[in-house]
Amino acid sequence: MTESADTVARAHRELVRAAVAAQGPRGIAERVVSAVGGWVLLLDGAGSLRAAVPESARTHLARVQTELPRFSTPNHPTTMAISTPGESVSIRPVGLAGRVRGFLAIGRALALSSIERSLVDTATYLLAEDLHRTDELRQAARNNRHAILQLLLDGHADVARTTSEILRVPVPDGPVRAALLGVPRRYGLELLEAAEEDQALRRIETVIAEQRPGRVSIILPTAEGDMRTLEAILRRVPHGRGAVSDPVDAHDLPAAWRRVRSVFQAASDDPGKLYVAKDVSDAGLLRHLTGPEARAWAQATLAPITALDQGSKVDFAQTLHTFLANNGQADSSANTLGIHRHTLRYRMTRIADALGRDLDDPTVRAELWFAQQLLPDE
Repeated sequence: MTESADTVARAHRELVRAAVAAQGPRGIAERVVSAVGGWVLLLDGAGSLRAAVPESARTHLARVQTELPRFSTPNHPTTMAISTPGESVSIRPVGLAGRVRGFLAIGRALALSSIERSLVDTATYLLAEDLHRTDELRQAARNNRHAILQLLLDGHADVARTTSEILRVPVPDGPVRAALLGVPRRYGLELLEAAEEDQALRRIETVIAEQRPGRVSIILPTAEGDMRTLEAILRRVPHGRGAVSDPVDAHDLPAAWRRVRSVFQAASDDPGKLYVAKDVSDAGLLRHLTGPEARAWAQATLAPITALDQGSKVDFAQTLHTFLANNGQADSSANTLGIHRHTLRYRMTRIADALGRDLDDPTVRAELWFAQQLLPDE
C-alpha cells in the first residue's frame, strides 16, 4: 500500500462506510483486505469462524485457533504476531465491555507497517461497534420474548398470541412444557446464550427469556426429545440445574409454572439435574419426609380439611392447594379456580376456622404445603 495521507484517509473512509452501511463483519474484513492485501479471518469469542476473506483463508484457521488460548492467560497480550516462512500473521482480540467477544487475524507476506496497523486498529474498533449494535438488537428481541413469556405465565394466552404477531415472537401451538433453568449468577449470560443458541430449540417455536441473572424460563412445545434437549443445555453450563412441567395447554401454564418454581426451589443442587414437576417428592427436603411418621403428621394436619370436604359440594382441599400454590394471593387463586374473589374469601375463612390457623402466616402456609405434597392423593 502507498503510504500517502490521501490513501490512508481513503482506506479509513471505506472502513467506516462499510460499518455505517451495516455490511457487517464480512464487509469490514473485505475492506481491510482491499487496503492492505493478504487474508483476514474473523472468529467469535469461542474461536469459531465468522468470516474468511478470501475464502481460501480458511486454510489458516487451525493455526490461528491454536494461538487463541494465550489471550486467556493472566498476562495476556493485547496483540499477537506469528511469523512463519514467507508469511506474517497478526491476531487481535475484539473486546466489548471488558470481555473478549471475538478475534481478527490478518496474514500476508510482509509485516504490517505502522500506518497499516492503524487501519487494522480502526477495523478492530468498528468490529466492536458492530458487536455493540448487534447486542442492542439482541436485547430488544430478548425484551420482546420476555413480554410474551410473562403474558403466558400470567394466564393471558390469547393476548400473548395476538401480541406475538406484533412483536414477531412465535408462540408454540398445542401442548407445551414450562421449564426453569438456573445457574449461579456469574454464569447467567452463559446459560442464556446456551439456551438461545441451542440448535434443537431454534428449529421449533420456543419462547426463551431471562427472568433474572442466572434464571432462564422456557416455553417449548411437547415433542420427542424435548427433555433431552433441556438436559443437554444444563450440561453445557457450570452448575446448571432445572425443573420442567408435564405437558399442559397454554391456558394452564400459570399453575404449571408455579409448580415448576416450587420444585426448582426445593430441589437439591445436583449439577445437570432436571426435575420433572410431578416428581416433587424426589426434590429437596420432601425426599426425606416419606416415612410413616411424616405421613401421620400430614394426615393429622389436613384432617380438618378432610372433614370439611365430607358432604360438601365444595372441594376445600383443592381450594387450599390452589391458594398455597399462588403464595396466598387471592386474585390469582380465584382466577385459577374460576371463581369470584369473594367466593374464595368465604372458602378460605371456612378453611382457616376449621384449621384454627392464620393463613396469612407464611410458616403456616409452608407446613400446609408440605402436608399436601406428602399426601398428593388425599
